[in-house]
Amino acid sequence: MKKFTIPRIIKFSILIILVLIMIIFSSRAAFKGIDIQPKLPELISANTLQPERSESILNLPVKIPLANIEKALNLNIPQTFVGTESDPTDLLSNDNLTYEINRKYLSIGTKNNLITFSVPISGTARIKGKINLRFTKIPVSARTNIVGTIFGDLSLGIDNEWNIQPNLNVSTNLTKADVPIKNVGTISIRSLLKKQVDKAINKEKPKLIAELVKNLNLKAEVTKQWNNLHLSEQINKDPSIWIKTEPQNVSFKEFDLSDGENVQSGIAIEMFVDTCICKEAPVINFKQLPNLTIQEQIIDKFLINLPVQVSLDELNKTLQSKVRGKSLSVDENLKFIVNEINLSALGEKILVKVDFKADKGNFIQGAKGILYLWGNIFYDQESNNLKVVELDYDVDTKNALLSSADSLLKPILLQQIEERLSFPLDQELIRAKDEANKYIQQIKLPPEIDANIEVKTIEVEKVVVTNNDIYLVLVADGNMSALLNLGSKE
Repeated sequence: MKKFTIPRIIKFSILIILVLIMIIFSSRAAFKGIDIQPKLPELISANTLQPERSESILNLPVKIPLANIEKALNLNIPQTFVGTESDPTDLLSNDNLTYEINRKYLSIGTKNNLITFSVPISGTARIKGKINLRFTKIPVSARTNIVGTIFGDLSLGIDNEWNIQPNLNVSTNLTKADVPIKNVGTISIRSLLKKQVDKAINKEKPKLIAELVKNLNLKAEVTKQWNNLHLSEQINKDPSIWIKTEPQNVSFKEFDLSDGENVQSGIAIEMFVDTCICKEAPVINFKQLPNLTIQEQIIDKFLINLPVQVSLDELNKTLQSKVRGKSLSVDENLKFIVNEINLSALGEKILVKVDFKADKGNFIQGAKGILYLWGNIFYDQESNNLKVVELDYDVDTKNALLSSADSLLKPILLQQIEERLSFPLDQELIRAKDEANKYIQQIKLPPEIDANIEVKTIEVEKVVVTNNDIYLVLVADGNMSALLNLGSKE
């Protein structure tokens, strides 16, 4: 009997079919009842947010009450002018003039950006001598009352070494100073006394200016503030947030008397501001008060950078309401259902944990398990949303999928997960503003500064992940007033 043999070509075809069937079933089996449980990524050592240096300008309006200058002038302009002069006039021979002039309280005002003042004066004068007549000399001894006003103006300048330069002009106007001479008439000594009083006042001017400079010691006051603005303050304990400020340069606005009650000016202090989320106080590099520059305008405004912690719990609550039970379509056969997604911050990255189940067709049992994804945090200024972007699988997760469920490695799955990792920050920014105000109130400013500080606007400059938390780094824009009580005398 003839033996039946299968042609070689048919054998080869059957072999190929069997191999394909094995591959298909092995692939299906690889997805059948798979429980993907990759190892949890190890905690990366928490890094410290290195101080990122920014430049801020602390603008402090300055007011010197005119009342303080008035007080200084009254303390240092003599209350009484007395003098004795020999041969003061050609009208008399062997004459002698004595006088005593008293001033009242000096009050000041302003005009044309000058401090002006006037003060009534009164007193007496006695003149003795002889008046020459044609045939004889008649002895004269007479007393007269003096009435008049001392008036003047004071301007304040400042040099680049912080020394106030007062320019004081003083003059006298006498309305009554006439000596009666019996049987002759009167001799006016107004110009004579004016000359003598002006001379006495000018003699006192260097002392008066020195006292004004001493009482208006702006350099000492600014130096005290400058030194105190070398700050290293812990403004929050959990997390530990430190603010360090180091003043660098200072400028000054020219004195302005336009409000009629104060000498107004302003100090602009340029500072390096470092924000540090760290346990230890940052080291301060002390700098001496530099020479100043003059500028035209100073406003009561400042900028400061502040980190505000984002609540991961709140982000995760928002996330669960958006994704729990939602189905993602990887392809026409594969459905990916999200049970839960949780975010955590590790080192400088965001770890996304996805609890899922997947089904690849009616005749294949589903896979389930955990995916660990790494992403970066990003603030979308246009939408005011916080986003996790640039998702990729953790190494252990990728290896687990490669060996058992490589269909889940398709980029479209990462894309769909990433689209859902977007969080509006409207409410978070309201909270951040309150936090920023709280932090600023913790900064210990020099006692002369009225620390009525309020943040009015904030903007997100950037977002960082550090110390296993997310922080919004805000630029806070607010107002602060200052009053330097110069000129007061204890």
